[in-house]
Amino acid sequence: MLLRRTAGLLVAGGLAAAAFLAPTTPAVAAVSSGAIFNNPTVASQQYAIVEHLQGLIQGAAVGSTIRVAIYHFSLTRVSDDLIAAHDRGVNVRVVVDSQSRDYPAVTNLIGALGTSRANPSWVTVCTTGRACIGNLNTPIMHNKFFLFSDTSGSTNVLVQSSANLTSGNAERYWNNAVTLVGNTAVYNSYVNYHSDLAAKVKNNDYYRTTSSGNAKSYFFPRAGSSASTDTIYNMLNENVTCQGNTSVGTETGRTIIRVGMWHFSRNSIANELRDLANQKCWVEVVYTDADVDVPNILSGHSRIRLYRISGDYIVHSKYMLIEGTYAGKRDTKWVVTGSHNYSNAALRENDEALLRIQSATIHDQYRSNFWDLRAAGKLVS
Repeated sequence: MLLRRTAGLLVAGGLAAAAFLAPTTPAVAAVSSGAIFNNPTVASQQYAIVEHLQGLIQGAAVGSTIRVAIYHFSLTRVSDDLIAAHDRGVNVRVVVDSQSRDYPAVTNLIGALGTSRANPSWVTVCTTGRACIGNLNTPIMHNKFFLFSDTSGSTNVLVQSSANLTSGNAERYWNNAVTLVGNTAVYNSYVNYHSDLAAKVKNNDYYRTTSSGNAKSYFFPRAGSSASTDTIYNMLNENVTCQGNTSVGTETGRTIIRVGMWHFSRNSIANELRDLANQKCWVEVVYTDADVDVPNILSGHSRIRLYRISGDYIVHSKYMLIEGTYAGKRDTKWVVTGSHNYSNAALRENDEALLRIQSATIHDQYRSNFWDLRAAGKLVS
């Protein structure tokens, strides 16, 4: 089966980064919605996501607020920019997992901002051995998102990424970040979630969503024990139709599902992907780590292609692309991305966020990146 390729796409990494790299001062240009990707195998593209975030931090308006929720934070180049923003009158509010407590980047931030949430700027460190919200087993605050109330001429700017702020995430891991500008309801849902993370009130069934315009946010942990309470499974099972497209998908109008995933261990998702392949969807998965059941479930099907990236460079992204029919809408393109691996911990235990976007432009940027991941991987089946 041949997959339709669209000419004129932005190339992942360098060109995509150039297209959406925010300026360093508010006077230059407004921020645009769109996706960027690092390429760990090309030195000039390794820090594309970091540089994008630095531009947004440097462009933050005096009196505005920057909010950050990040799992691992060791890049002092970013903490230095946050401190500089604070020093010029920007409110800077950072939530980090306890595993980042002793990194110089975080200790420097604490020294400059303090930890009192009674002040306009602060750092909150999540509970040791726990997440900020999740309290089941040994959860982590695994988020990687950034909120800018006013930066570089744009308001309500959300960046949802898969990348931690570490050199390893830039130089060894394939990652993604999507910027969404001006969707006030979804932006505010992240603001509220950030406040709840900072409050550290434990809730093992925190799950909530907000839908507005072309985007929908999802926040975890989500209680439950069956596929019926698995958000990704439900997206696939309840919303994907495999045939009937006329302008997107395969040459015969079949829906294409593409997954780029660091860790994949939820059998319910793998089984649903195989069931959709039985219904004539085309499925491609690039992953680095998986429980043994998942590759076994996905292998040996004529409409599933499975690739693995391992070794010096790994895929750290956590995204799914749907090109075809979703939620009854034919010939549409969707991206589901965030910090959420397809693992039980991401669903049931950790503090995590997902962002679903309907956008042909953003989908095609991710699709270009997926082709890069696929080329870097080894065909498993």
